[in-house]
Amino acid sequence: MNKNKERFFLVIIFVLAAFLRFFQLGNNPASLYWDEAAIGLDALSISQTGKDMNNMFWLQPVLGSYGDFKAPVLIWATSLSVKFLGMNPFAIRLPVAIFSLLLIYLSYLLVKELLNFDHTLAKRYGLMPILTAFILSISPWSTHFARIAFESSFSVSFLLLAILFFLKALKHKNFYFLISTFFAVLAVYSYYSLRIIVPLLFVALVLIFFAKIKNKKAWLFSSIIVFVLSMLPMLNSPYYERSQDYRLNNDNLIRRQRVIAESSQYLETYGSNLYSKLVYHRHLLALRDFIHNMLTHFSPNFLFLKGDSNLRQHSGYFGEFLLVSLPFYYLGLFIMIRNWKSKISQLLLAFLLISPIPAAMVYEVPHASRAIYLFIPMATLIAWGLNEAWHMGKRLFFGLIVVLFLVNAVFYYSDYFIDYPKRSSEAWLYSYNQVGQYLRDHHKDFYSVEIDERYWLPRIFVYYYFPELIGQTRELKNALLNNPINSFGLADPFDYIYKEKDFNKKQAKFIYYESEIPDGFTVVEKFNFLNGDPSLVLVTK
Repeated sequence: MNKNKERFFLVIIFVLAAFLRFFQLGNNPASLYWDEAAIGLDALSISQTGKDMNNMFWLQPVLGSYGDFKAPVLIWATSLSVKFLGMNPFAIRLPVAIFSLLLIYLSYLLVKELLNFDHTLAKRYGLMPILTAFILSISPWSTHFARIAFESSFSVSFLLLAILFFLKALKHKNFYFLISTFFAVLAVYSYYSLRIIVPLLFVALVLIFFAKIKNKKAWLFSSIIVFVLSMLPMLNSPYYERSQDYRLNNDNLIRRQRVIAESSQYLETYGSNLYSKLVYHRHLLALRDFIHNMLTHFSPNFLFLKGDSNLRQHSGYFGEFLLVSLPFYYLGLFIMIRNWKSKISQLLLAFLLISPIPAAMVYEVPHASRAIYLFIPMATLIAWGLNEAWHMGKRLFFGLIVVLFLVNAVFYYSDYFIDYPKRSSEAWLYSYNQVGQYLRDHHKDFYSVEIDERYWLPRIFVYYYFPELIGQTRELKNALLNNPINSFGLADPFDYIYKEKDFNKKQAKFIYYESEIPDGFTVVEKFNFLNGDPSLVLVTK
């Protein structure tokens, strides 16, 4: 394909990708999730005062947020969009949507760069870069996470930039190693799971391209030193230890609560003999579970048929990639294995094996967000299979395949833009957002308000709809550090809204619809999900 045609198709792909990412961006998903609302609050606080909502200077390696201790880079980027566009879902999701377009182009460049290491493959598979961009532009996995203000999706572009400049350093200027390191650091400070992925990918890159690094060792070691030094602020953060405790406070393979209990049960049943101690050792059981968790991310069910069962992670309509991609993914795997000596095959394999490791350490699998980096090598494999199909069937057959992809995309996105918001509104805490909006308009009618915590932590949404309260909570200077009992670091917003109580007004409770109505209270309003299912009910007296 000549350069003009390639540019033309790239423009078409970007227009298509932009439509899928920006259409209804503020309204689909149906409402903001906790993390998005919290990111918006910190971003607004930083844009107004230079300090986060915990009264800490914005340039922090770990931000306390509401007690989940967030990576800072997405919040910094969001502070700009919120400053210029206001506090709304579109502004909060905008940085991720923009960077998702960038990652499509970066994937195109990355595949192009990899092909330069094997001229035979480059000659036969010259369409792979543009096809990779096409697959990423329409695939459910990449598109869905482009529309959500999650740290994981924002970090993908920085990881790709780090890999791309590493490869460029091998053939071009040595100082590209330092640029690669800069983006690797940004990646880690965008999403903390990359503390595992970045070093492992770096080792893989060194092993794969070792012959080309021999004369560049000084630059490589300098980059390693810069990366290590760049991690020190995070390790020295007053929040670091607590952020580790927060992330490990679940059923995972690091603390091994489940396998320790299972091992003890087996030993109690079969006796503590040498055989049982070896076969049912907790390390062996942990390895078994790790392999199982890894494999779930490569199953056809996850990739093409059902996707992530969590409706925040996926639409619930078929898999993470379009169904028509399935044969080309396996064809791409076959070609990768057949060309296992090539650099592109070795890096793709490393990328495939390393990407799901953080997700596999937790039992909630498969997990599309934690394993998000997988969609890069998988999209490349689908593109590789498609490029092979070009040689097998030439233009007519290939044109038919492209039409099938587009038809499949039409069916998928018709469901995504019409039915998905209704189907998923509970997963996106729609009723808490509705309660927040209602209180914004009617809070003066009451002297006290209580909200049922069935969906957990409604106060975040109250703060979102009353962002002026953040200025008052800063009086609790650094609440997360000074008040460890309140691990979620947000004071009750109604303590500020109703500082002076007027008992001539009403008392309000937002209760779950199945709950018994308290004595003396009457039903005033119902807050249903978008599909009509009941949720919270406002009762007053």
